[in-house]
Amino acid sequence: MRPVPAPSLPDLVQPLRPSGIPAAAAVLAAALADDPGFVHLFPVRARRERELRAIYRMTLSDAVRYGHVFVTRLRGETTGVIALYPPGAYPMTPVRWWRQGLRIARIAVRTREHSLGLIKFGDMTSAGVPCSAWYIEALGVRPDLQRAGRGKKLMATVFSVIDEVGGPSYLETTKPDNVVYYAALGYESVRVPVPMAGASADGPWIFPMGREPVSPSL
Repeated sequence: MRPVPAPSLPDLVQPLRPSGIPAAAAVLAAALADDPGFVHLFPVRARRERELRAIYRMTLSDAVRYGHVFVTRLRGETTGVIALYPPGAYPMTPVRWWRQGLRIARIAVRTREHSLGLIKFGDMTSAGVPCSAWYIEALGVRPDLQRAGRGKKLMATVFSVIDEVGGPSYLETTKPDNVVYYAALGYESVRVPVPMAGASADGPWIFPMGREPVSPSL
């Protein structure tokens, strides 16, 4: 299935440069702060965005080097971010973790009592990523600019990368509304939702979704 065309927006889509990582991490932290998974992991709302900014600085630093990160920009400001890993590039290898040592130490300090839960969440998500699939690690749009097509524009950009080479893609979300959003872009559920709180019927859940390969462009 071909991606749904993104509406025309004035925002420019550009590869993320290392100098733009802090601003991009701030956009993701604000965009995803109310996702059920992160609310579960970081229950203190006053600290959550700060904790997520630290996490996404590390994630984007790795993804810029070993994958693809694109941003939408409007009047010089970052408005949306998407991070994509090619097949086999996720999760990070021990060497890549070692390179992130200082950032990991900072995250441990900032997340404090939530660190073990974060590690468990990372293990749960990385275990589900097929080694043959392109992995969309993060997608977020600045909260005041959401629902205007920027997310679809970023998704169309990564689809152009994926479909040029071919292969399936995979993502996970903990927000039920996003299941419908990604389904409209060609994704479907690939496994039963994974509960983050053990056997709790109250959730939250991780929803694994996959997109079938599209023939490479000729």
